[in-house]
Amino acid sequence: MNRVKLGDIAEVISGLSYRRYKDEGDRTYEVIVQRSIKKDGVLEDFEKMNLREPKSRYFTKSGDILMKMPYPYDVVCIGQENLVVSDRIAIIRLTKNHNPSFIAHLLTNAHVKKQLHELGSTERIPHTSLKEIKELELVLPDKSTQNKAAELLDAINEKIANDRRLLEHDQNMKEGILNELWGDEK
Repeated sequence: MNRVKLGDIAEVISGLSYRRYKDEGDRTYEVIVQRSIKKDGVLEDFEKMNLREPKSRYFTKSGDILMKMPYPYDVVCIGQENLVVSDRIAIIRLTKNHNPSFIAHLLTNAHVKKQLHELGSTERIPHTSLKEIKELELVLPDKSTQNKAAELLDAINEKIANDRRLLEHDQNMKEGILNELWGDEK
């Protein structure tokens, strides 16, 4: 196991401050905003915006890791390319040979959350900076172990996401039944 700082194995940059680019272009882009990154590595609910052509570094590449900079510091590993990443989201691009999915899972670990808490601001809604993200210390096994762990952790996350969807469906069904029994008061 090697102890490394995230900044030593990855380029860490901020997303696009899209307000400067908004409505100045005739092309519509799908933009990853804060609400797009969900707990347990789920990425959905993009914002569609007309923007002036952003620089290429703001577009997702397969293997990118995105981390919300305000608390709760949700993390997702990117598979879909050419989405625009908005500000207050760190783009982590691995420069060394590591499994991006494994690193994304590591960044959600309690040890990393504790480091972020210790490094982070003391404001009412805590947030972190790019400098603090680069300073995060990770314990990394060899690449083979990373690959195996990532596969297992991805499967667990998929099960959690499916369980959440099923629970939401059941809650909606319950609410529908109660609304039906309540009747219409016209």
